[in-house]
Amino acid sequence: MADIHLGMENYGRIDPSTGLHTRLKDFISCFSFAIDIALEEKIDLAIFAGDAYKNNTPSPTHQREFAAQIYRLSNAGIPIVIVNGNHDIPISFGKATALDIFDTLKVPGVKVLSEPELVNINTKSGPLQIFGLPWPTKSTFFTKEEYRNLADEEVIPKIQKRVNEKILEIARSLNSEIPAIFTAHLTVAEATYSGSERSALISRDPVFPLSILAQKEFDYVALGHIHKFQDLNQGNSPPVVYSGSIERINFGEEKEDKGFCLVNIDKKDTSYQFIPVPARKFITIEVNILDNQDPTKTLIEEIEKYNIFDAVVRVFYNIEEEKEDLLDFKKIDKALEKAFLVTTISKKSKPVERIKRVEVSEDLGMLEALDRYIQSNPELIKWSDDLKRYAQELEREFEELGREES
Repeated sequence: MADIHLGMENYGRIDPSTGLHTRLKDFISCFSFAIDIALEEKIDLAIFAGDAYKNNTPSPTHQREFAAQIYRLSNAGIPIVIVNGNHDIPISFGKATALDIFDTLKVPGVKVLSEPELVNINTKSGPLQIFGLPWPTKSTFFTKEEYRNLADEEVIPKIQKRVNEKILEIARSLNSEIPAIFTAHLTVAEATYSGSERSALISRDPVFPLSILAQKEFDYVALGHIHKFQDLNQGNSPPVVYSGSIERINFGEEKEDKGFCLVNIDKKDTSYQFIPVPARKFITIEVNILDNQDPTKTLIEEIEKYNIFDAVVRVFYNIEEEKEDLLDFKKIDKALEKAFLVTTISKKSKPVERIKRVEVSEDLGMLEALDRYIQSNPELIKWSDDLKRYAQELEREFEELGREES
């Protein structure tokens, strides 16, 4: 399993009975569902392929909730291997990740890999070789001063070359008598991006070819980072699988199943099963209202075609401007009342009037202020995750500069 992103708290509200955000409860519910299956199946090993949290500074609440699920595996005597994802790794070199606490506290059975490493693990069904590769950063592979100030366009090809060499080196060193799994958090060139992952298309992340990962010495390749479940080497050996994110992040992922993979390795004959989790539904409803149609009736009839119960819903409609005043939004709201959350009911056209300016005060935190701005601009919602991540990175860079100057 991979890409839990605890702390993604868009499209929800605070539950007054618990004080927790309802979307945090969604993510924990899906994560807990996966652990339930793991315990029922009495698995030999659990692999988490990175991105436990939405960023590398999770709140104590988010850390508590993640640790509670990991402890369930540990308490059952099930070994867990965790590799750090890009959201887990601090910007500043040398700082600990939020996941390192498991190694520090020596939680039984938990192994966190913050750098490329081959580990041997004894399971109840026999030994396993696990090669773990966390998100490849400059600091992970280059310790010499000469590399540290290289620009991205200079360093990324070097990272790709070093990672490729490392994968081949480890693959050739494996014991052919013992099953071997390669787990990593990275971008594969042949991967199909999730609808929410536009950052992968515009950022300058290292990208690796499938041919390098699909080494014959590996029995299974378990990947994190891309949110869409897919087997990049389908029908061939080894399977090279993104299990995908465990809960929907935004509307870009509304048509994707979310879940994890149960893998069976038996004398080099590997099979796996994708297990869906009860992820929150996201539903987009679009309707064209014709001149000869009753606007409200037509819109409600389209809404009734969908099972919106407990779903995050948005509604877009096309209508002639002179008929828009005929829409009865009280009736439309009534038709949507079974939804978990309605994010917008709006005309799908270029706005002819200015969007109401969002109210932002200096009492708000940076992320909350940014979220209010994004929610007031529907065209930005699909970029919400990326905008917040980049904003946090900028904020941390400013903090680092401030400490250096002081």
